[in-house]
Amino acid sequence: MAKTTAAPPGRRLKRWLAALAALALLWLGGALVYIDQIEHLPQPGDQRTDAIVVLTGGTARLATALRLLNEQKAERLLVSGVGPTVTKASLLQAVLPSMPDAAQAAANWQGIDLQLLFECCVDLGFEAADTAGNALETAGWLNAHGYKSIRLVTANYHMPRSLVEFSRRLPGITIVPHPVLPDSMRVEGWWQRRQAAGFLLGEYSKYAIALIRARLDAAIAAALGETGAAAPAQPAAPPQPQPQPGKASAS
Repeated sequence: MAKTTAAPPGRRLKRWLAALAALALLWLGGALVYIDQIEHLPQPGDQRTDAIVVLTGGTARLATALRLLNEQKAERLLVSGVGPTVTKASLLQAVLPSMPDAAQAAANWQGIDLQLLFECCVDLGFEAADTAGNALETAGWLNAHGYKSIRLVTANYHMPRSLVEFSRRLPGITIVPHPVLPDSMRVEGWWQRRQAAGFLLGEYSKYAIALIRARLDAAIAAALGETGAAAPAQPAAPPQPQPQPGKASAS
């Protein structure tokens, strides 16, 4: 019986290094594709949806969502992932610098009545601590209102991961992506700025992990004979709906 001899330590090390190098090249290639994708995201569709969901992370996102609500692109707006001490009044004050047309400066002012929008048509979600939590929180809110379609507002770099998480947890819901280009994180020339490069590569890593997890869940569900990706048994409790005295629109 022939004896099998183990590979010399030097050869094993070379194999490990070659494998690591291949993984690094695969990761880098995926990162470059991801960054090109978010730099050239298609323009948002103009169709109306049942609701708008904006994920916290910057006033540009909230300002965009409020403008869409004011344009009657949806019936209600959920601000998902706000801090426990945040109120509608504090959000209104925070977003005003990004919406100068919403600041009443004269008696004949023509613009967006933010106070009316917040009072009639905005709900705050306090349960989410991450993107997966945003999706769970949204699932509960949609179920409470009976909505079947949403316009999802978040930063362009955050949109791919958000779509992965929301698609997993909102089966049967139509999602219209509405990416926002934040001034604080421009993609153009990212490789020339250390902070931007680190941020975008880190965001890609989060996206890749979410994508792998979603595909594993789908594969496990298929192996168990289930249809579609696994849905959460008990989504997060939805925010309490606010009274709706009426719709707001630009004067």
